[in-house]
Amino acid sequence: MQTSSVSHSDAMQALNSPKRHSAFAAILNGVIENTEGYTWIIDKSLRYIVCNVHLRNTIKQFTGKEVLPGTEVIDCIGLLDDSQKVAWDKIYQAAFNGAVLRFTHSINMQQKPVYFDISVNPVREGNNIIALSCSAQDITERKNAEEALRRSELKFRSLIENSTDIITMANAEGNIFYGSPSAKKIFGYEENDYMGRHVCSFIHPDSLPAVAELLENLTRHPDELFTIDLKVFDKPGNERWVQGLASNMLQVPGVHALVGNFRDITERKKAEELTKESEYLYKNLFYKSPLPIWVCQAESLQFVEVNEAAIQLYGYSRKEFMKMTAFDIMSPEEKKELLQILPKAQHSNRPSILRKHIKKDNETIFVEVWVHAINYKGSNAWLVLANDITEKIQLQNQLVEEKIRRQQEIAKAVIDAQENERETLGRELHDNISQVLTTARLYLNCAKDSPAMQESMIKRSCDTISSAIEEIRRLSKSMIETFHKEVGLELSLNDLIENIRLAQQCNITLQFSVPDEKQLDDKLKMTLFRIVQEQLNNTIKHAEASEVQINIIQNRRLLQVTIADNGKGFDTTRKRKGIGITNIISRTELFNGHVKIDSSPGRGCRMQVSFTI
Repeated sequence: MQTSSVSHSDAMQALNSPKRHSAFAAILNGVIENTEGYTWIIDKSLRYIVCNVHLRNTIKQFTGKEVLPGTEVIDCIGLLDDSQKVAWDKIYQAAFNGAVLRFTHSINMQQKPVYFDISVNPVREGNNIIALSCSAQDITERKNAEEALRRSELKFRSLIENSTDIITMANAEGNIFYGSPSAKKIFGYEENDYMGRHVCSFIHPDSLPAVAELLENLTRHPDELFTIDLKVFDKPGNERWVQGLASNMLQVPGVHALVGNFRDITERKKAEELTKESEYLYKNLFYKSPLPIWVCQAESLQFVEVNEAAIQLYGYSRKEFMKMTAFDIMSPEEKKELLQILPKAQHSNRPSILRKHIKKDNETIFVEVWVHAINYKGSNAWLVLANDITEKIQLQNQLVEEKIRRQQEIAKAVIDAQENERETLGRELHDNISQVLTTARLYLNCAKDSPAMQESMIKRSCDTISSAIEEIRRLSKSMIETFHKEVGLELSLNDLIENIRLAQQCNITLQFSVPDEKQLDDKLKMTLFRIVQEQLNNTIKHAEASEVQINIIQNRRLLQVTIADNGKGFDTTRKRKGIGITNIISRTELFNGHVKIDSSPGRGCRMQVSFTI
């Protein structure tokens, strides 16, 4: 750019020419002097024409020089920080070539950044540039404010973008014009999915009335903050729950929106539903349980809950139970023991305990009791369950009494059998063998007194004694007859049956089906032999049977002995006088077996004895 050469004196003369109004000069000088920051005007020889007081004072402070019109230009910014000097020569040259320059320059003062807004503008007279008007304004405060604002915006933008909450902004009609990035992260919605759409577009029908009420309240009460739980849809169409805060900020500058801040509470809602279901299930289990259940306070044992089963069993009303403690349903002797048990129950899995309880009508019942430590509405408590086993206890007592009676009967039967055996033995010895031996003695006396008959009498005596010996052998065999290990059970039974068949007019058949008799315990085989022997004896003595069928069959671990006859039978409901069947039952019970008898008058008898081996 072509410019004419103008000297400093010419410029001064032009500024001070009569053409300039003196008032204008005074005003201009006042403006320059009172301008904040540094202001100076220089000519083309880079000498000051004008500089304000702030610039003059700074130059004097650092250089000791007085700045007057005509003084060469000094880099005032460089005086403040000589490590970051401005290339003023190039800047001035560019401005004298017609460029209007404005830039920001920073320096360090006292280890803090200071910012200057620098402008260099050509001063023209006609087509000629006669001077440069320069200024350097300290904009550090503004820069710091802008930086603080930038950081604040960055922080809040980061909070919004990384928040798990969804922020929405809608106009007065409820149409959305902003949604935070969480809308995509949580529900899958892109920006174009919700921009311009009404908030109700994403609400589940169940929550639409609540949204309508919320919008109305926001309009009526713009200064209030509203909390709401809503059921909404995510982008795939799944139902979700959100909890939000909504406020009317339509009149707030820079906002002008209905603002909502929503949080996904789907999992919490599911947990609440599970809790409700659990509570419902607990109440059903508690109140509808067939077993009596109470909840009582840990210290006082005051009842605080009771179910219907307890009311029905004990006879107290719910209202009466609520005024009672656990001590009130216990027998007096067990109250002290309860106080010793409860502290241990809190720290151990104690099994059920047997207790006597007193009903409202003073009836004593036996119950199994379970006690568990629980938390009931924030306080320590006991959950007590009771099972009425009074009938079971009574049956057990009856069973014990029955066993004692049976044992007494067995003992009596054994004694009676021994007495009968002695009586039979004594009768046989007295009535039979004793008579035979007496006859033998008479023969011997005759042989002694009559020598002529001596040989005949001695022979008769020997024959009589031999007969007595055979009778004794027969009697002994009938008393000790049993099976022999070497012979085996089957052959021993066949021998027994053969002896009976010869002595009695009775047809007895045996079916013996045991895969390996040797595996059976010898004592069990002895028991089987005695059972068959005893029942055959009963049949011969009482049944008058002509046919007897004996089956001994083993099927895996089940061994069964069945003895059936066609005798006259008997009434099984009537008490038996003999000890034969009692002996069979007692022998069977020694091996944990059981006996089943099927008989009636005129229809014979069928006995089945079963063992698990």
